[in-house]
Amino acid sequence: MSLLLVLPSAVNLICGLTWIWTPALPLPLLDLLARAGLLDAWLVVDLLTAAGGLGAAGVAALAGRERAAGTLILAAVSVISFAAAAAGGGWLPASYGLAYGVALVPLRRM
Repeated sequence: MSLLLVLPSAVNLICGLTWIWTPALPLPLLDLLARAGLLDAWLVVDLLTAAGGLGAAGVAALAGRERAAGTLILAAVSVISFAAAAAGGGWLPASYGLAYGVALVPLRRM
């Protein structure tokens, strides 16, 4: 499970760290984020995910017996990544969605 979680971030870092969700955002949604003053926060969360920081936070929460928080973080990354892939984001967000989605499977047994 841990290799699967690390692989998308490692590929992204090797290829040159890029946002995984933002390029797939429709322009009206991007404009709405900018007008609401949330674009900076969105970009930080996107880069934390791309670098594996958000996934690591989810795994750390699980290791610290914070199952609800860890599950929520991993599920959110998975859902947003699949949505970005479906909106035209390509294979990179899809790989994040798959990795974090599969990581949720063992949690059912905990």
